[in-house]
Amino acid sequence: MIKVKRLDWDSDFFNLEVGELIIDTSDAFELGNFDLIYVRSNEKKEIELNGFEKTYSETKVIYQKRIVNSNPINNQVIELSETNYSIIELNQLAFESGNHSRFKLDNRLDNRKFEELYELWVKNSINKSFADEVFVYLHEIKIAGFVSYKVVHDYATIGLIAVSKAFQGKGIGKELLFKVENELVEKGINELRIPTQEENHQACGFYEKLGYKKFETTNISHYWRK
Repeated sequence: MIKVKRLDWDSDFFNLEVGELIIDTSDAFELGNFDLIYVRSNEKKEIELNGFEKTYSETKVIYQKRIVNSNPINNQVIELSETNYSIIELNQLAFESGNHSRFKLDNRLDNRKFEELYELWVKNSINKSFADEVFVYLHEIKIAGFVSYKVVHDYATIGLIAVSKAFQGKGIGKELLFKVENELVEKGINELRIPTQEENHQACGFYEKLGYKKFETTNISHYWRK
């Protein structure tokens, strides 16, 4: 009998009982008294959870790249701490980066909670608890995009990456990633991973164009108590 694991942080943040169920077998499930269950599996499976209904599904994909050489330096990409940034401006960019997030697209979750989640992500990236560094692309004095990353053991992972709608299609996302890659080369880290959604075809195509390869995929579904 597989038990649903309570996710304390999610439960406290959303003020719901939130659990996680990882499906690897066809065993029976002990669902407990949850309001919302995240079901994760390596394969796309249609399952029924008694008393619950599925409201949203996505395929999370992690891209990976081996970093060998440094990239050309772009002086418009600098550390956030070197700017007079506006937290409101950064939050708006973060909301854009989360447009394909399951927390945005599951209509059972309040949009304000989605925004609070990303505001918290930005805050904890700036104070270095979620990120080692935040870089921004400056267009004159305006922040046109930003990226955060964190080293985990012998590789690094991208946290948030976003480019303002007004500046998309100008190669800014590439310059932001190049900056992170250069930093990692200096640190002796030769692997960078980037999570996104398989359904976000634009992002997937962008990473693949820069030499990133699919490393891991996970199917995630939201089941709400009826």
